[in-house]
Amino acid sequence: MTVRVQGPHEHGRFSPEAWGHLLALRGSGALDGAELEQVIERALAHIEGRIALDELRALLDGAGLDDGVGGAGRVH
Repeated sequence: MTVRVQGPHEHGRFSPEAWGHLLALRGSGALDGAELEQVIERALAHIEGRIALDELRALLDGAGLDDGVGGAGRVH
């Protein structure tokens, strides 16, 4: 698995907790590489300013994806 590094347009937008959560979801298999990129792009497009963990979790929930907290990964 490759390591996802923030691009210049992402740096500063994601809180460290939110970015770490995304990487943890990818590492656990809850998100594959394409899904990770979709979540990142969706967050950048729909969340104003800095993206906090709570906002990211709400976005994941709205997209039908379990954020891995107390769950088994994807929601079908």
